[in-house]
Amino acid sequence: MTKLKELKSAIGKEFSDNYSPTLRSVLLSVSKCGNICYTMSVDAYNKKGGQILKQPSYLTWNAIFY
Repeated sequence: MTKLKELKSAIGKEFSDNYSPTLRSVLLSVSKCGNICYTMSVDAYNKKGGQILKQPSYLTWNAIFY
């Protein structure tokens, strides 16, 4: 399975995200070209989530699958 297919199959999955203000995010979508992922921070560690973030897909892939 390619990294792009793996990312698309993980849409909706919550994961540990070092770039999120709460350190936890859920994958919302992957761009058509596959280079950008849209994530949303979730409530964690007594911090309020809800912030939508845009990040390179390799960072998201590493956070979820590595």
